[in-house]
Amino acid sequence: MTPSLLEAAIALRPVLRAAAAGIEARRRLSPEVLDALQAMDAFHLQLTDDYGGHGADPITLLRVIEELARGDASSGWCAMVGSESSACLNAYLDPAVVRAMTAGTPRPVHALSAVGVGRAVETAGGYVVSGRWRFASACRHAQWLGGLAVVHAGDQPRQRDNGAPLLCVAYAPAHAARLIDTWTADGLKATASDDFEFDEVFVPAGHVADLFGPPRHASPVWRLPTGLRLALSKAAAVCGMARAALDATLPLLARTPFIGGRPAREEARVQIALAEAEATLEGGRALLYQRVQEAWDLVQRGEVLDLAAIARVRLAVVFAARQAVAAVAMLRQLAGSAAIFDETLARAARDLDVARHHFQLQPHIVEDVGRVMLGFAPRSPLF
Repeated sequence: MTPSLLEAAIALRPVLRAAAAGIEARRRLSPEVLDALQAMDAFHLQLTDDYGGHGADPITLLRVIEELARGDASSGWCAMVGSESSACLNAYLDPAVVRAMTAGTPRPVHALSAVGVGRAVETAGGYVVSGRWRFASACRHAQWLGGLAVVHAGDQPRQRDNGAPLLCVAYAPAHAARLIDTWTADGLKATASDDFEFDEVFVPAGHVADLFGPPRHASPVWRLPTGLRLALSKAAAVCGMARAALDATLPLLARTPFIGGRPAREEARVQIALAEAEATLEGGRALLYQRVQEAWDLVQRGEVLDLAAIARVRLAVVFAARQAVAAVAMLRQLAGSAAIFDETLARAARDLDVARHHFQLQPHIVEDVGRVMLGFAPRSPLF
């Protein structure tokens, strides 16, 4: 654990909460929030110390993302996406390229999307990349955008030895993309998770990463499979959003629901329901951190995670998200009519409802866990 990094995230909570309503209305992070996040290098949490970064281990990463999302969901989500994107640079690109793409004060922000259709056609010195990608959180604040694409030799898609398509992530300057305002979701509004397009953009070979190949960097954190690493922080962000909902609920319980009655917080049924919501949230969160710690211990010893070990973490990720959603539903029921009038609680519920639909938190992940438990191969290539 890096206390100073976590302490910085905790100290930022009141700043993020004070800005939350405004950035939601503007559908963008404010300059003040961006400056505060940049000051703690929140968009590059896993960037290793040889590049001047924090080099956060998985547990630290989860704690910090959880705390930022507790302050404001959109801010935490953008920091998460930026950190994941720069982590992919760190792991898979040449050190000289990583230094060039992460240098500066503040550092450039990177935003990566794997949801879309892209083509990377081989050409002299690199690739000509075209495509459109969705859910590009933080793209409005990024200087670099990365999109998952199928490598082509001319018109023919290239394949790996096992017959799977050869995929890469191509990073290009944000000014080379066309941003399309498509993000109209009810929650996480300030993430500006819009679409972007590359139209025959030349991307040098050094700016193209193979996320499914061996990492170039020696840090043990990159021994966790990429798809798994990208899933972990989604669960942490969701836990932070649920904790924000609980924070917002507590003041509501000091109110007197009926004339002549006692404040809700003095009622036994309220006390029981509140404790049950706490246990629901913490049960999922505890399993998440337990399984991540187990996996982190294994890779630090030089071991390779087998499918069974990956499945245990995958299940904990989805379970933590489900328990967070269940806890917030309990809190909204507990708050009664105040839940529909208190904007802080309503916003936390909206943000969580959008976040829980991320594909890394969906039932197909649980299906693949069950398949692995029964000796079958997972269906998802990103498992």
